[in-house]
Amino acid sequence: MSLARASLLLRQKHTVGSVSLIQRRFASHDSHAHDEHHNDTHYSREAGFSTPFWRNTVLLSLLAVGFYKWAPSPNQDVYLTRWLAQYMTPSEIWAAINEKHLLLSQQTSDNTILQADAKRPNVHRYRYPQ
Repeated sequence: MSLARASLLLRQKHTVGSVSLIQRRFASHDSHAHDEHHNDTHYSREAGFSTPFWRNTVLLSLLAVGFYKWAPSPNQDVYLTRWLAQYMTPSEIWAAINEKHLLLSQQTSDNTILQADAKRPNVHRYRYPQ
């Protein structure tokens, strides 16, 4: 590629870049001198209890009341509860694991205290050992 052609391409890119920058700068500003809302005849729907929000609120309330009325009581043994209990670990196993952990933690703390309180034995130095 010749030098003249490279400089021509560079000049074209530079002018295109500056023009698009100027266009973007002026396009981002909006003229606030005009008022387009003089004849605004668009009215929103009247807010009332017929909106989707209130419909959904009523349906969810009815659903909650129905669930509360026909849900099983806490003392009933439901199929889901029995199925979950089948896959749970028995409490005796957890008690044994917790006891083993307690004993190992106690032993570790005893060893730590023993190491921290350890002292070198007293040394009797003689003045003339020979």
